[in-house]
Amino acid sequence: MSPNRVTKGARTSGATGDGAMRVEAAVRGQQRLLAAALALESAGVEDIHRGRVAARRLRSILKTFRPMFEPRRARLYRVDLRSFSRSLAGVREADVRRELMTALAERDGSLQPADRRRLDAALEDACIASREALQRHRAEPGWLALGRALERHAAGQSLFVDNSATLGRVLGLAAGSWKRPVKLLADDPRSALELHEVRLALKHCRYALEPVADIAPKASERLMRRLRQAQDCIGEHRDTLLAEHWVRSNERQLGRALAQRLVSDLHGREALLRRRARKRCGRVLEEWRRWRAATSRLRARSKPD
Repeated sequence: MSPNRVTKGARTSGATGDGAMRVEAAVRGQQRLLAAALALESAGVEDIHRGRVAARRLRSILKTFRPMFEPRRARLYRVDLRSFSRSLAGVREADVRRELMTALAERDGSLQPADRRRLDAALEDACIASREALQRHRAEPGWLALGRALERHAAGQSLFVDNSATLGRVLGLAAGSWKRPVKLLADDPRSALELHEVRLALKHCRYALEPVADIAPKASERLMRRLRQAQDCIGEHRDTLLAEHWVRSNERQLGRALAQRLVSDLHGREALLRRRARKRCGRVLEEWRRWRAATSRLRARSKPD
C-alpha cells in the first residue's frame, strides 16, 4: 500500500501533517462562511455572493484533495453544496444584471428619461421576483432538509480520513487539478461555451491553490493574479450574454426600440470581452508553468498515488 493511501473510512493516526492542517483550515474557514450565509434572512447582494462562493470553494477543496476525505461523505457533501449554490443562482444573476445594465445606461447618457425608467423598473421587477422565488424555496421542506444536511456535514468529525498529508503531498494534489484546464487553454477557447468551461476550470484551480499560495509566493501571486484576471473577464463576458438574452426576452416590457438599442450595445461589449478573455487565458499557461517549476522540488518529495 502506498504511504499516502489510507483505508476507507479510517483516519490515520499520528501527528497531523503540515499539508493536512492547511486543508482542514481551508475547509473549516469556508464552513463558517457558509453557516453565516445559510440564514439569508435579508437575501442581500453580499449575503448571496458570499454563500455561493463559500459553497464553490468547499466543493473544489473536496474534489482536489479527495484522497484526504471519506469518499461517500465527501461526495454527498458536494451534491448538497451544489444544490445550495444553484438555489441562489437566480438572485445572484438578477443582481449582477441590474448592476451591468445600470452601468451601461449611465455610460450611454443619451437614453430618454422614459426609456431609463422602463429599464430600471424592469430590472427591479426581476430582482424582486428572484428574491420572492428564493423566499418561497426557503419555506419548502427541501430547503430545510438541505440546511440540516449542510450542518451535519460541517459538524461531522469523520469527513477527514488522512491527517498525515505533507505539504508536498498537498502541493501535488493542487498541481493535479490543472490537467483539464491546461488542455482547454491549449486548445485556444473561442466560443462562449468553451470560455465558460475554461472559467469553471480556472476557478477550481484557484481555489485549489489558495491553501498553498504562500509556497513559492512570487510565482503563486503572479499565477493567482492571472487566474483572477481571466476569470473576471470571462465572467463579464457570460454576464453580458445573459443580459442580452434577458433583454430579448423582455422586449415587450422594455419596448422594441429600447430593446434593440440595448442588444446592440451588449453585442459590442460581448465581442470586446471575448477578445480580451482569449488574450488573458493565454497568459495563464505561462504563469502556471513558472509555478510548477518553482514548486517542483517540494512536490517531488511526496509523489501522488
